[in-house]
Amino acid sequence: MDELAQAFEKINKEIVDLTALVQSHRAQGDISTLDVDRLVKAVKDAADAQVTARLEEAEGRRPVYKGELVGPPGWRVPSRGIVQSGKFAGQQIDDMIFVANFLNRSAALGGGKVQPPSAELAGLVLNALGPTTVGGGDEWVPTGMAASIWADAFLASKVVGAIPHIAMPSNPFDSPLLTIGTWRKGSPNIAASQSDPTTAKSTLTATEQVLDFGWSYDLNEDGVVAELPTWRAEVTRSAAEQMDAFALNADGTDAGTGNINLDDSNPPDDSYYLSDGQDGLRHQYLVDATGQSADINTTLTDALLRAGIGRLGKYGAMANRLMMVTNAKTFVLSMLGLTNVATVDKFGPAATVLTGELMKYSGISVIASESVALAEDDGKLSVTAASNDEGQIALFHRDMWKAGFVRELLIEVDRDIRKRQFIMVSSFRMAIGCRGTRSSAVHTAGVHGITY
Repeated sequence: MDELAQAFEKINKEIVDLTALVQSHRAQGDISTLDVDRLVKAVKDAADAQVTARLEEAEGRRPVYKGELVGPPGWRVPSRGIVQSGKFAGQQIDDMIFVANFLNRSAALGGGKVQPPSAELAGLVLNALGPTTVGGGDEWVPTGMAASIWADAFLASKVVGAIPHIAMPSNPFDSPLLTIGTWRKGSPNIAASQSDPTTAKSTLTATEQVLDFGWSYDLNEDGVVAELPTWRAEVTRSAAEQMDAFALNADGTDAGTGNINLDDSNPPDDSYYLSDGQDGLRHQYLVDATGQSADINTTLTDALLRAGIGRLGKYGAMANRLMMVTNAKTFVLSMLGLTNVATVDKFGPAATVLTGELMKYSGISVIASESVALAEDDGKLSVTAASNDEGQIALFHRDMWKAGFVRELLIEVDRDIRKRQFIMVSSFRMAIGCRGTRSSAVHTAGVHGITY
């Protein structure tokens, strides 16, 4: 059994044990005696472990031949291999090129004690870039590491990684939609009636997402190399979570009331969810097509969840293309106790499991994500934290949504003289859009007002 399968087997056992515990307490009518915080943490840890296992498995498949521009099958992102000897033996050459560029940039900005790369690091970079790169390589750095992190972020993403995504050639970008014509009976020597399929478009407008990370003025080569794996892992996970959060929560309402993420207060102008273009998944069923969400205002049952699925109309029968996304608390207290739940040990090999998928409900993938926050009874969030105590579940057809990117991950360095830090700024520009007229679309639905 390979490492990925072993990791999934361990996760499976944990989810099976959790399910048995919750269902036992539910059957005995003493659900209130459960240690909810501990169970929620267990679900989060299981989802994180699944992400880690996928990233480690992908890393293990990367070719590591020195000096070659290579990458795993199907990946757009190249790898320059592994340093073979010396002080940096075992490090990824991409990472060492990044370290050298970071040190050079920081030293040029001044204000600290930063030294340029050592002779060994400078030589390693020269050898790596010289034979294979047009120019001196500065135009490639730091996009090499950024592209690699970006690919990993899609592996770690629970929502955006599972829906179609495109590189937007312009901003805004009109993504064409084609309605297939009508099938007709054919007869010999008679031409079939011509179909005239209608065309439409889905306009994608990107919103920038930005993350700052501070490095001390006193940074040095050894310190950056030592901290880089942690920083890289954190940026990968953070970028994945941010893509999902924007896809789920995007809302362009910048006012004192009405934003689904802050319904009774004016959102700060730099709130990540303030979309410059289209709104996200939760907005679709809470605002655009309110009949698509069931406000149950009680504990979740199989009948109530099936009613939510029923709002998907014809899409409700396409279980293999549907997703449910909820938070860990709703996952534990509401979903694990339902009858039609199949835990991850009962379906498919590890390779078929979506990132973050810990169960299926009636064949529909169920994803645990903290980007679906607890909310008020109407599914929107209040400025008063205590009022946000009810769960919700977002249901959608994966092929009816599309994520667009004007620019993938960009990493830049500058100096902050007020904090006496070097600031590494990571950013990307993302859009989210769905198919069809939002006020009448039935490919997305929700269940909100879930109590425990």
